[in-house]
Amino acid sequence: MQEFPFDAFPTPLLETIFDIEECTRSPREMIALTLLSGLSLACQSLINVKITDTMKSPVSLYSFVIADSGERKTAVEKLLLKPFHEHDLRVLLQYEKQKKEHEVESKIWSKKENALLKCIDKDTMKGLCTDKFSRQLEQLSAEKPVQPKARRYIYNNVTPEALQFEMYTHSPQTGLITDEGANILSRRTMSDLGFMNSIWDDESFHVNRKTGPSFTIKNGRITLLVMVQKAIFYDFLKRKGEHARGSGLLARCFILYIDTNLSTQGQRFISRLSSPQSGKLENLNRFYQRMNELIEKSASQHGTGHQTCLSFEPSALEAWKEIHDEIESSIGPDREYANMNDFASKLPNNVARLAALLSYYTEGECAIKKEYVENAWLLCEWYMQQAIKVFGAQEGHYEALLLSWLRREYYETEMDHVRFNTIRNAGPNVLRKGKLLERVIERLEKEGAIDIVRSRRKARMVYAGRYFCNNPFTKNAAYKHYWPR
Repeated sequence: MQEFPFDAFPTPLLETIFDIEECTRSPREMIALTLLSGLSLACQSLINVKITDTMKSPVSLYSFVIADSGERKTAVEKLLLKPFHEHDLRVLLQYEKQKKEHEVESKIWSKKENALLKCIDKDTMKGLCTDKFSRQLEQLSAEKPVQPKARRYIYNNVTPEALQFEMYTHSPQTGLITDEGANILSRRTMSDLGFMNSIWDDESFHVNRKTGPSFTIKNGRITLLVMVQKAIFYDFLKRKGEHARGSGLLARCFILYIDTNLSTQGQRFISRLSSPQSGKLENLNRFYQRMNELIEKSASQHGTGHQTCLSFEPSALEAWKEIHDEIESSIGPDREYANMNDFASKLPNNVARLAALLSYYTEGECAIKKEYVENAWLLCEWYMQQAIKVFGAQEGHYEALLLSWLRREYYETEMDHVRFNTIRNAGPNVLRKGKLLERVIERLEKEGAIDIVRSRRKARMVYAGRYFCNNPFTKNAAYKHYWPR
């Protein structure tokens, strides 16, 4: 896999990533995705992105970080999202005070209402005119105490029903963020996938309730960041993976898998760690300042339901269209995004969202430049490769594709083996670059579908194994892709 494109970040954000790395010695890739989630959380209530004349999109991002215990997920999340946690703490303390005041005011208001209703009942029984009391009751209704609101940025352990009601009663823009993914994946939070998809798509979501009034969430926005251990994530895939993939939820997400190549465990010596209180983390402090500015701006226009719509500059729009067409041409059984068409179909939209976030953080309310689109594509392309690593090989598509190609090669060449380098140079397009071919070969050999033999010159030769024609991958539709020419 190609190196992570850190240079795609504007310099202030890149330096912030380095500051967090200096504090935690966590994987930079994990820091980067958490930072992007912070941008989404801060900006989703302030901006949308206009892609074309007929296509407008929110900028909210959905992300999964799959990493084992010890990668310091909690430290990264707490440091990068510190402004939001501090905001939520202040708001909840203020809300508790306002709620008590509201209870007292509501009791007094109810007493006045009851008194007026009794007067109206009394005069009605006597046949007297009640206009005076009716006007007073109408005026009193206009003075009914308003339920206080607590706009929280982060929820991490909540049911779908509770989250929906919170979004309706307090704020339709929020975050579902956890560094302990079991809180979300092992419980009912992710059971309503249609709700999560509707919010990502900028659709109003109507909730019918049996025990209370029904309601509709309008202009809803959610930033999703789930940091989860590998065992819990794969358990979720076993239980809900087919539904989550089929519904399109996972395809909307950036995927990050912290493997041994990305992990920093074993390299985090205490003598090299910096303290976040050292006063040297200037870039992180500037990041905090910018986040607090966006939080204050959002609070000042809270309730207006209005987001500024950022458009592309002409050259940026052309760049986005080229990216869109490049992605579209990569969908197909023998192309780079084979078996990942669901992820690929959401990729152009995520490019636009990410370009808008990078532009707005850096330059504010102005047209999005071409460089932001190109940098967003570099990042999205890398996350797409991560998704392929996690989901592409999982269903056996690439294994079936290679078996289909090998079957044709054995038949047409009348040979009982194929050189490994021949597969690399002339095999299925999707397997010709990166480490995917190695993983596919390894799985096929493990299943007994192929045998690997070294020649005298140490070249690898791929032979048909004992179970070449009868293995789990031959049932995959991709096994029918290659036929004798």
